Amino acid sequence: MKIDTKGSFTPTESRFNTFAFLKPASDYITEASERNNGQGWMESVYWDSGRSFISIEFINVAWFSSSTERRLADVEIFTKLAKRYPVSQEDFTELDVISPRTRGWLAKNEKCSVGGFAKRFKGPTPYDNDRGLPDAIVRFGTCGDRLIASPEQLVQKIDLITDNDKKNIASAFSDVNPLPGAKKLPLTTINGSWAGLVDEFSGSVTRETAAQVEFKFPLPDESAQCTGTAVNAQKTTLTGSWELECTNGLHADGIWTNRPGQNFVASGSDTEKRRVQFELRS
Repeated sequence: MKIDTKGSFTPTESRFNTFAFLKPASDYITEASERNNGQGWMESVYWDSGRSFISIEFINVAWFSSSTERRLADVEIFTKLAKRYPVSQEDFTELDVISPRTRGWLAKNEKCSVGGFAKRFKGPTPYDNDRGLPDAIVRFGTCGDRLIASPEQLVQKIDLITDNDKKNIASAFSDVNPLPGAKKLPLTTINGSWAGLVDEFSGSVTRETAAQVEFKFPLPDESAQCTGTAVNAQKTTLTGSWELECTNGLHADGIWTNRPGQNFVASGSDTEKRRVQFELRS
């Protein structure tokens, strides 16, 4: 199984109608990934500093197995998710709907709601072995006020995005600037400092992909050229690690962050524990 990070997305770039259930705001964090060259697609939307979320995993050309459906219908498995929120088993409701096929659990009270279920998004396919099994797994949880629909409506209506959904979502988010996950301008420059060596250095970004950035800069006082790489952490596009090597043998590494509305900021040290800081900018 190969999973490729696809980065952030705007509300209307989503493959699902997730943002139809959310109040317009500019602080949502979005992440998408692709599995097995597009056979599977996963999207997550986070808010309230990550405490609230909606995540969807979808199979484009097939469906999940009956064992996956049974797992989503297992109350003990759902309980592990529900424990992250102040809900009790008295708040649990089993989901077992024939059309569109939906199996799993929902829990809600006056403060919080959480759900985990398998659902069929696609219509019937021409394949002989298609028995209508679910092709999507949906999980969500929140104790905030961002949901503009009831949890039951979310369960019933969350689906693949339609052209009409896109128009309505675009209209709802038209006054939100920047839009969540809006496409960033390409990174082009690096500016930083290296304690004990240079007060300021600058260079260029030579390559940028969804999961990796490569850059280079000179250290004139050292008569050296430095090249580096910054790589995403395994499960996020918002932080990761970096390292660089210079032609005079210098090496440094550290961590970086790239929060919405901020520059790509990195810090770390070299082998002699001298502090290295830099930003990657558009």
